[in-house]
Amino acid sequence: MLYSLLSKGLSNSLIAGIAAAILFIANYFFMKKPFGFLPSDRGKIITNVDGKKVDINGKSAGKTTGVGVVFVSLFLIGSLLFLPLSLELFLNIVLIFLMMLIGYLDDIAKTPWNEYVKGALDLVIALAAVMLFIYFNGTEVSFFGLSFHMPVVLYAILGVVLIWASINVTNCSDGVDGLCGGVSSVEMIAFMILFHQELGSYRYMAALFVAVILAYLRFNWYPSTVLMGDAGSRAIGFFLALLSMHTGHPFIFLLLSLVFILDGGLGLVKVSLKRFLKISIFEHVQMPLHDHFIKQKKIDRPKVSAGYIAAELVIAILTGILFIIF
Repeated sequence: MLYSLLSKGLSNSLIAGIAAAILFIANYFFMKKPFGFLPSDRGKIITNVDGKKVDINGKSAGKTTGVGVVFVSLFLIGSLLFLPLSLELFLNIVLIFLMMLIGYLDDIAKTPWNEYVKGALDLVIALAAVMLFIYFNGTEVSFFGLSFHMPVVLYAILGVVLIWASINVTNCSDGVDGLCGGVSSVEMIAFMILFHQELGSYRYMAALFVAVILAYLRFNWYPSTVLMGDAGSRAIGFFLALLSMHTGHPFIFLLLSLVFILDGGLGLVKVSLKRFLKISIFEHVQMPLHDHFIKQKKIDRPKVSAGYIAAELVIAILTGILFIIF
């Protein structure tokens, strides 16, 4: 492991900075090359508010997708090589790999996986992640100056919900060039700044993830040449949930992930209410919400992505102000 050699003369922050630069350069060149083993985007057909079938990803069809398997793998290898590994950190790397693998296998499948199958796999990994967290960290929770001990069972239930929600709202938001990568990068940086002491080694891990995502964004900004696919978006969502829990302020997810929650979460609520309770809401709003802005409001895709990133930046700043006040 390179960390054991480098740590003899360099600080952890400097090592992470060097690693981030190496991973950025490596992923930049990987994104430039054709990926013969990766699939092409097939587009996504949905039924709009008028009952007509439309292809919401018409401009994405044919592009190389699933490159998340490349940059997430780079991120995980970099974490193994350049970070001070603990047993907990290593096991979380394994769980992130499994989440990425599930997404990649879905990306390359000729027929998309059944959503209930993916949901069951998400549940297993989420439960494993929460049990791992509780074992190593306990269930002490802070909320804007208040600290309290949460019962293990309650924490486990809420933790699984948090991870499942983060995976799915992030995945649903990955439908416009630059949106998911841009918003998640700002959110990870916010975690690193606001909780640099609480996160420990996970702040360095976040720095490495941001590095590979930024290199990816060079080729994913409109008009993109590559798409992350489920391999990338699901791993990002899972990692954001891990960061939320390791801050000791898990409810901070509701603030720092608000953009993803509104964009992808509202669609999940709409579909769930319609499917299971026969309740219709937002009938004239196309979901995910970014599709409504693009298809219904006729806003250019780059403007939608830029607006979402700006909104995430504002939320991060406001969250920081709240922490200073309380």
